[in-house]
Formats: sequence, C-alpha cells, structure tokens
Amino acid sequence: MERKLEITKPYIFLPICVGKTETKVTIFLEDEEAYRKKIHEFMVPIADTDTDAQQYPCDYYAEIPIEPYMGEQLIFSAEAPQAFMDAIQNAEKAGQNADAQKPQPPHPHIHFAANTGWTNDPNGMIYADGIYHLYFQYNPFNTSWENMSWGHATSTDLLHWQQQDTVLFPDESGTMFSGCAISNERSLLELPSDAILYFYTAAGGTNAWSKGLAFTQKIAYSLDGGKTLVKMDNPCLSTIEKENRDPKVYWHEETKAYVMVLFLEGNDFAIFRSQDLLYWEQSDRFTLDDAWECPDLFCLTADTGETCWFFWTADGFYYPGEFDGFHFKVQGKQRKAYVNKIPYAAQTYFGVADRTISIPWLRLENDGRFFAGAYGLPVELTCKNTENGYIIVQKPVRELMQQAKPVTGSDGTGESKVSKAVVLDLRAKEDYQGSFTWELNGSVVTYNPENGAFCVDGEQYQIGCGYREFLFVVDDRILEVFFGGGAELGTFVLKETTVQVKAPSAEVFERNLVYDVM
Repeated sequence: MERKLEITKPYIFLPICVGKTETKVTIFLEDEEAYRKKIHEFMVPIADTDTDAQQYPCDYYAEIPIEPYMGEQLIFSAEAPQAFMDAIQNAEKAGQNADAQKPQPPHPHIHFAANTGWTNDPNGMIYADGIYHLYFQYNPFNTSWENMSWGHATSTDLLHWQQQDTVLFPDESGTMFSGCAISNERSLLELPSDAILYFYTAAGGTNAWSKGLAFTQKIAYSLDGGKTLVKMDNPCLSTIEKENRDPKVYWHEETKAYVMVLFLEGNDFAIFRSQDLLYWEQSDRFTLDDAWECPDLFCLTADTGETCWFFWTADGFYYPGEFDGFHFKVQGKQRKAYVNKIPYAAQTYFGVADRTISIPWLRLENDGRFFAGAYGLPVELTCKNTENGYIIVQKPVRELMQQAKPVTGSDGTGESKVSKAVVLDLRAKEDYQGSFTWELNGSVVTYNPENGAFCVDGEQYQIGCGYREFLFVVDDRILEVFFGGGAELGTFVLKETTVQVKAPSAEVFERNLVYDVM
C-alpha cells in the first residue's frame, strides 16, 4: 500500500496503536524525475482494521519533523490497511492541532519523561547559552525498544523540562545509539566556535536499512543552539569491535588533547586521543570486571579539596583511580552508585563550570500510559575519602531546594497532600533507637538502621546501617531517597501517582520538613 502526500506543513504525524504488530513503514522523496530516495524507515505498530481513517484506533500520534521537504512529494509505503495510510497527517506542531494529538496522561513533574513513546539512555547532555539540553535514546513509535533515535528536551532549571523535536533518526548507517555533546570552542571541523558537536554510535545492522554493517562512531553538529542536528558523512572512528559504542568526549587540558572513552566488547573499554576530532589514536584498553557500556570519565573534588578520577559504567558501577590523559589505572575496588538497578546509563553534563551534574535513565516498567521510562533527578557529584577509599557522593542539584516551598501548616507530621512533587528533609533524634516508617503514595516504606534493611511495599533492599538523615523526593510514582547526605541513593516505584505523604511523628525526627516543588 502506498500514499503520496504533498508536504505543506512542517510535521508528519503517524498514528500509533500500542501493542499491535510492528510493520515497516518507509518514506521516500519523489523528485521531478520520479526517482525515489529513501529518507526514513521505521517499524510501526499498526492495527489490522477495515475502518476508515476517522475511526482508526490510534492511541497517539508520533511526530516527524519534515520542514526541509515542504513543497515536495513524499511517498509512504507499508503493508498496512488503507485506514492507516489515510490517517497519516501533515500538520503543524503537536498541541496546535486538536485532530493530531490526544490529551496527554499525567507525567512526573520534576523528572523528565517523554510525552509519548519509549526512552532509555540519556545522550548529548550539554549546558549552552543558559539552557540545559537532555538528548535521549528514543522510540517515538511505540512504548517498547525499537527505531533508536535521539529525542531532545530542554530546561533552564534542571527541574522543569520541555520536549523538543526529535533530532536524529535511523538511516542507512544504522540506528542512533548513545553519545555525547561538546562545544566547538576550538573552531574545528570547519565549523564556527558556537557550533555544538555531537558524537554518537551509528549502530549498523540494527535496522534492515543497514543490514550487514557494524557499529561506527560518527559526528553531527548544530548551528542553531541544538534545535536541529546535521549528520557528517564519514565516521570519526571506524569499527574496533563489532558493537563498540557510547562515545564520551571532552578536552583534557593537562595534555592538550581531546579524550574519548568507548565501550568495546564484553567488559573491555578503550581510551582514544585526538587533536582535531577526526583522527583518533587509541592510548589504552582495559578490562573492568562486571562493567559494560555507557562509560564516563571525570575528576571529582572532596570537601577537603582532595581530587580523584572515576571511571563510570552503565549499571552505576564506578572505579576510583588515576588518569594521566593517556591511561586510566584503577585504585581500589569497584563501587556501586545506586541501591538497586532502576537507575542506568547516567551521563555527566558538558559545559557546567562549577559542578559535575549527572542524570540517569530510570528503568520503570510501563504502567499502561503511553510513555515508558523516565529520568532521574539531576544530582551534583562530589567525592569523599573514607577508610575504604574514595566514594562518590550524590546530592540533588541545588535548584531543587531553591524552588522548594514549605508546605503551609505542616511540620512533616500527619498526612500532607501536595499537587505535584514533594521533598521530605529528615534527621532523626539522637535518642531515637527504633525503625522508621513512612506512607507515600499508597506505599509503605520502612528502614531498620540496625540491619540496614530498606523496604518498599515489602520488597527489601540492603543499604548501610545507622543512617539518621534522609532526603526523600516523591514525584508521580517515583521515589528517590538520599541516605546520609548522599552517601547512597535509591530509586523506587510507588503504588500510586497522586502525591500523598504521611511521615513519622515529630517524636522521631528533630528535623522533619515537608516541601512542595511547583
């Protein structure tokens, strides 16, 4: 089945039927000589129905920016019923067309989640011109993994996010796997200094269009502040191992070179160096037991002024050590940044001068809404030298408490209801020796400081013993708990999305504050 459509408006909207059989949809450009050039190819869940377009059982519409093709004829091709083809719309931006987008379900307030579709690893996190950019692995066309693209969201305060146009779609080199962003401050690649540069993995062989290809590292750039990305043709790093991926790039001032850390295969990682961002030389390859993909490498400062380098991997496993610009040497044992396995693939921001900010993907099971996954509250990373070596300390970005307002008439006792998100700032009295219990969004949460057992609705997690300070952030069904001033971080799923908080009595805590975050 085919449909020709003259493009007169800047977006295409594809109707999505979540859970239906996925079918390949190909979009061609037809020029004056009737030559077809493939511009997009996606796997889309399509309902098998005899209804007309007005009755096609669409759950939501996925948008494709198509402005460069305005005035052109596009051909849509798929083994699909006529109702699906007729339901494809060429329209204005979502939200401006009543017919093109249904009302959105409730979303987390201060944890970014896409309007619709599947999300995973954060990508290309950069702060530029007063805006925090969060790009992310994205499937606009379903609530399950497929069609890996780069979505895009922006914020001025790291708490309130606005989803923007999708910036990278799969092509003949593969789907768009994870990567990073840097500013072009040295005016390389024949681009101006205000360009933003993006390094990403072209995952060859992960879509039919790129069958038979391996993974390569490629570059895209933006000349409009990150709104649109232009892909450069040739890889900056050819295949080292078949599925090498997830480049993280930054400038190493001490040795005057760009450094790229890259996952290779198994538990192996590599470090590459470059002067011009096009030609890279491998300077190190090493194995980290149990670690894989999404590497990051950064130096953190402790309150005492001491510094330590850390190599970070996808599960939040991190390794303190030394880095000289060429080689990373582990010093000490592997450590875990998270209490459980919900946070994943965290990345640190480029362009933030006075602090190191990290955001993970939250691996939340779909709860029936038309979006899957969310992102953790941005945290500021520092380090601490303990008797067992250096550890990473995570605290919510300072913007959280700058915007938090005390709940009127509440000292944290009894039950409080807030409209969007809530913060509990708690410190137990020195003479209190018992366990702690909270009721949050229909869930029962307990902590036993004697044995370190932290439980959410009966599911137990083993954390450190003796914690007496807690910072809880409750947003939608997400609960994040910072134990002992950030020595440990746990992310949990609550039963309900409506924020309801019942904290222990004032007899338990000497500091027992509830804040609303609007």
